[in-house]
Amino acid sequence: MKILFVTNRYPTTERPGDSPCIAQQRQALERLGYEVDLLYIDSQNNRGNYLKAAWLIFWKIQICRQYDIVHAHYGQYCGLVACLQLARPTVITFRGSDILYHRELPISRWAAKLANRLIVMSQQMKTVLGQESAEIIPYGIDLERFRPLERDVSRQKLSLDRDAPILLFPYDPARKIKRFSLATAAVEILKLEFPNIQLIAIHERPYEHIPLYMNACDALIMTSRSEGAPVAIREAMACNLPIVSVDVGDVASVVGKTDNCAVVDAEPETIANSISKILRTGRRSNGRDFAAEMSVSSFAGSVAKIYEQLGSRSKLDVLEPQLQPQLPKQKPKI
Repeated sequence: MKILFVTNRYPTTERPGDSPCIAQQRQALERLGYEVDLLYIDSQNNRGNYLKAAWLIFWKIQICRQYDIVHAHYGQYCGLVACLQLARPTVITFRGSDILYHRELPISRWAAKLANRLIVMSQQMKTVLGQESAEIIPYGIDLERFRPLERDVSRQKLSLDRDAPILLFPYDPARKIKRFSLATAAVEILKLEFPNIQLIAIHERPYEHIPLYMNACDALIMTSRSEGAPVAIREAMACNLPIVSVDVGDVASVVGKTDNCAVVDAEPETIANSISKILRTGRRSNGRDFAAEMSVSSFAGSVAKIYEQLGSRSKLDVLEPQLQPQLPKQKPKI
């Protein structure tokens, strides 16, 4: 079965840390025997590329019938352009902001009505989208890459201070929705107790270095206004990195009762207090004990089940019954 991934976020040479979870899902599906090609829409440099992508999809699917299923990653625009063909079924994976950010939600709902199968990251996203048929399948993590390593060895490889407390912020500080200012406010409070504390944002670091940072740091701090199912939380769990996060997305259910982790209110003092407790103990978490169920291969298997249900039929053949055109009832012959 041939699958076409359509996405505007994907690791590149210039942005190696740009949604590696999509690349990992692609690789996991290929290991399961699927042929997965990529249509990458570089929307950051030119939003007109969505129009080019729409034409390419129409040509590849509607005219040439090159693929059995089109799978869009991100509802707004990517999902919409993927649905502009009627020859093959469409799957949309909604990733978070495309549903939870009010400006993007209307377009995502429109795309959802045109797709054959919907994937969301959390129950919250499913509720907001208003589609009961949507399946909750988060992106998985590479458990071979993300595993516990020696802290001091990791710091040495990254040329980090051996003795300073170091906190990890897993996103681009420029993205307002991630609320880096809330993280820095908590760190300013922590400096009263830990004067040499550091806060590192790793959005531009090579992806192969991320496991080293997860093991070199003392805690991960997440302050986002909204999230779906943040992969960084799962990666931190797999590395036994303590987590302090606001109650966002599915973090509370994922972290659960993991040792040396906390889900807290979005207040600098509350965040700082929880981090302070972690730094005083100096202990890691036991997140690795719960990581097996978060593997990329496990979640890719769930996606594969959707592919098998859809097969290579026409898009119209697999629409939900309520969306199929209703033929007028014929009067019984006498």
